[in-house]
Amino acid sequence: MTYQSILKIKIFVLAAIFLVSCRQQNFNTVNSLSKDEQTAFKTKIIRYVAELPKYATYENRFESRFDEPYNTLVKKTYLDKYYVAEDGYTYFEVRKVAPSLKVKFNATGGRLKVDANGNITDYSEIYRTWKMEDEELAEQTGMLFPKMVNGDDLSPYYTDNAGGKLIIEFPDKNVEYNSDLRRWVTKGTIN
Repeated sequence: MTYQSILKIKIFVLAAIFLVSCRQQNFNTVNSLSKDEQTAFKTKIIRYVAELPKYATYENRFESRFDEPYNTLVKKTYLDKYYVAEDGYTYFEVRKVAPSLKVKFNATGGRLKVDANGNITDYSEIYRTWKMEDEELAEQTGMLFPKMVNGDDLSPYYTDNAGGKLIIEFPDKNVEYNSDLRRWVTKGTIN
């Protein structure tokens, strides 16, 4: 092999690595949304992705009396990944502190569509991870998020299929996401 051939191969490999890294950076909200845009997006989804405040139910969670608790939850929720696909879906991943003796987080990955007025018309949460320390969560979601965006099968990472590794907590054999209700439910029930 000539020096020029080796150089061309090296340039091709470096260009491929650069293109892949650019695609990965597109998922990072730091590179795609301002702080105000991140806050606005989190505010749009918080009543779906966060736990219910005291006295709230799934039926009344949009009432204005819950604005303050949900605004507090927006501040405690981190929008780590964000990607607008060509099919009109916006893919996202949020991270929240999970109860634990050590500081741990869980992440929720999902997708949504909005209409011309910015109203959510389609919303689904695709996965919620087990609680993990930040570094491990970043590693696992760095693998999960692109797979979700690409429509890959995530079932190998479900608890029952992951060979003892705790990666995706939900969905599992008992819990699924109901897009009509916009919440996690026990399989076979309407809750």
